[in-house]
Amino acid sequence: MKQLLSWLIGLSILLAGCGKEQKMGIISGTVTDVDGNPVANAEVTAMGSTVSSTRTLHNGSFYLTNVPEGFTTIFARARINNREYTGRQVAQVFPNEQSKNINIMVAPSDLQGSVEGFVMDPLGRGIERARVFAGGALSSALAITDKRGYYRIDGLPAGFEYPLVASAPGYENTRHTVAIRARETSLISFTLNYSSNRPVNAPRNLTATAWTMPRELMATRNYRQLRAYNAIRALFDERLRHHPLRPPSRAAGDYWIEVDLSWEFEQQSSLLGYGIFRGTTLQELESNAIAFLRDPLADFFADLDPALQPNVTYYYEMVALNTDYLDDLPGSSSGRSNRAIARPFMPVQLVEPHPDALVDSRSLILSWTAVERADYYLVLIYDRLPDYGVQPFYPSDLNNPGAAKVFAPNTSLVYTGPNFTPGRIYYLVVLAYSNDQSTRAISPLVAVRAR
Repeated sequence: MKQLLSWLIGLSILLAGCGKEQKMGIISGTVTDVDGNPVANAEVTAMGSTVSSTRTLHNGSFYLTNVPEGFTTIFARARINNREYTGRQVAQVFPNEQSKNINIMVAPSDLQGSVEGFVMDPLGRGIERARVFAGGALSSALAITDKRGYYRIDGLPAGFEYPLVASAPGYENTRHTVAIRARETSLISFTLNYSSNRPVNAPRNLTATAWTMPRELMATRNYRQLRAYNAIRALFDERLRHHPLRPPSRAAGDYWIEVDLSWEFEQQSSLLGYGIFRGTTLQELESNAIAFLRDPLADFFADLDPALQPNVTYYYEMVALNTDYLDDLPGSSSGRSNRAIARPFMPVQLVEPHPDALVDSRSLILSWTAVERADYYLVLIYDRLPDYGVQPFYPSDLNNPGAAKVFAPNTSLVYTGPNFTPGRIYYLVVLAYSNDQSTRAISPLVAVRAR
């Protein structure tokens, strides 16, 4: 079981020059604002006996090295429109390992609230080192109780309700809900019942959706453009509105691939989190764990490994872990979930019209590159930059797209929609789909001006 824990924590990374007395690890994640937009150039600092600091890249990602093992508080700070934004997260750092998906949401410092309280056993005694999670879009905020069982979570964006879950080895989880108000502290305490290493159910209905995205999203510093692409994706999967794009810091080609995993959330009183496995063969799938989600509120995971390749078959499975898992007790891991399969597309590119072209709606012809294994393509035209709540100009009805849905192997469309307004800018994009919509590719947005 100890070996399995090592797998689930993440891929081992050897650090050169680690001190003998204090072991170090690595933390990586993303900083976003409350709308899910990545925050570039935010200062990210891990506090402890050794202070490690860095700044986020244009896509909001950060990578902290030489972070002391144990629980560490991570602070993020940025200035957006001349206003200070802050946020914080607690990460568990393991020696010579990378702790991934340590995501931090920042908000204006004067529009944050807090929650505090105690986690107690049935006799009213405080439980030390219990975990308290406050559910969020990308990941849950986390606090660890002290010797008295006291916890406090600061920096929560106000105006939202958060599910709270308290968890500790040897106890059953307890869940509450809290409404956070600006500059106020809410009091929520928990009483946890004893557990007897209660088994947890395997995750159900695991699905994998592969997206092949334009490489230009990795270089853009325009939050509205990132939001535009995610709004297009959310037209066909509303869940993606709450899981915004987080481009990796590097990719292998003129594209990047994201495989979105989702499963049926089940509230379980002994749930600690999940282990996620991926392999290109069934043998590799058995032992290659890519993430350990210490979050009993999670129901989504985005695999953003830069090594993901198009036209390669990836198998995914998950296990659920109960609160006794870290104590290495037998039966603290569930059986495997169902198997989900992803085989990403190659990228799709618009060939005609070219960016910034002058076009006439009465003679417009669109063409794009063919995508192997795509069953059909969908052409979307917007009369403004795409955003949430903005519907395409063409087709007017996504449930009945008509000629905008082009079946393979055809890769062109003669536009027959409404006339364009002269002088107005329109945005064109093509999406490639498999029939079951589990495999998707999205072209770069092309802006043209109507003649």
